Amino acid sequence: MYSRNEILVVVGSVVLRSAISLCLPGVSKTLQSSIQLSTLMTSHASLLEGIYLQELGLDPYDGGLVHQAPLLVSLMSQLQGTYDLLYPLIDAYIVITLIKLAKAKNLKLAPWIVGASYAFNPIAVLANQAKSSMIFTNASIVSALYYAVEGYASLSALWIAIASYLSYTPAFLIIPLTKVVARAGNVLNFISVLILSVGLLIGASYQITGDWKFLNSTYMTVISFSKIAPNMGLWWYFFTEMFEFFIPFYTMVFSLYNVAFVVPIALKIEGLFAFVMTIGWLNFSKPYPELTDLPVYLSLLLILEPCFPYLGYVLLSALLFLHSIILAPIFYHLWIDLGSGNSNFFYAITLAYSLAMATTIGDFLWAYVQMSYHDDHPEEKNVKLSQL
Repeated sequence: MYSRNEILVVVGSVVLRSAISLCLPGVSKTLQSSIQLSTLMTSHASLLEGIYLQELGLDPYDGGLVHQAPLLVSLMSQLQGTYDLLYPLIDAYIVITLIKLAKAKNLKLAPWIVGASYAFNPIAVLANQAKSSMIFTNASIVSALYYAVEGYASLSALWIAIASYLSYTPAFLIIPLTKVVARAGNVLNFISVLILSVGLLIGASYQITGDWKFLNSTYMTVISFSKIAPNMGLWWYFFTEMFEFFIPFYTMVFSLYNVAFVVPIALKIEGLFAFVMTIGWLNFSKPYPELTDLPVYLSLLLILEPCFPYLGYVLLSALLFLHSIILAPIFYHLWIDLGSGNSNFFYAITLAYSLAMATTIGDFLWAYVQMSYHDDHPEEKNVKLSQL
């Protein structure tokens, strides 16, 4: 059963997003072209292009413009005309899942607050209007975590398989998610269903497209970073300024860096905490990040409530996020539209955004270390740690 506040949060989420779509349709069209809220891999324009080519009987992956997964393109082609309702409903589903996750963890924080942190997050509302396909990945990630916490290994495996199918980087969340599932002793079941699900999704995609070109467009483009374009990440500026001779080497280095900390985090700390920290790390280090990644990550941080007393840089992180999110579209406009700035303007803001992400990760990791130490040494509960 859901409380009155929880129902109001879910309904409010749908009403707010639907009202903007109905009353201000121009806002949605403007935001769909925002490089802060979607990338070449997730943009609504790319999805519509894929649907259009598919309806003409052409291969969507021939021209290199479409990067969404084939099953998503096919599904969305059947749902045309419902997008203004579909996307708010997907966000409502995320809100409901976050509320259920908060209940499963028995937080002191009211579950409806966790849901509201996503439902009424301005970035989540704007991202919903931008219609980035990342919203489907986010819904799958949250579902995978919820079912893992509840001990439903098969459902968790299915959802993380869908997330990995839709977008390359969630595949690395399998490592910490396995640790969450292991608490219920269902690892073998989890791995079996995961392999089967991925195989079925890839096989179904082949049946739809008739060839394997979609693998290059959907996954290899991300791995090789073959399409360099401004986004909220760290990669694009380096590769724009780099001599072509060095690009293959540094692509490998950056790709390794993207995943280098996933295993250590998963091995060192508790499963749920490792999962959330890995989301933050991937948002920080992946080649095509966007602001659509942020609201789910921030809401999941609320699930780590026991660490709150040990946090030291909440204000700094909040101000960095606020600073970068407000200035990013302004500096991009100065650079691209007015020509009165240059790429350094926008990249400086993406650095600030990345610093904000890194600050939250570092702060929560150190908070976890302190909390674990004090749990093991209750006699030193009032001792403030500076190092271990």
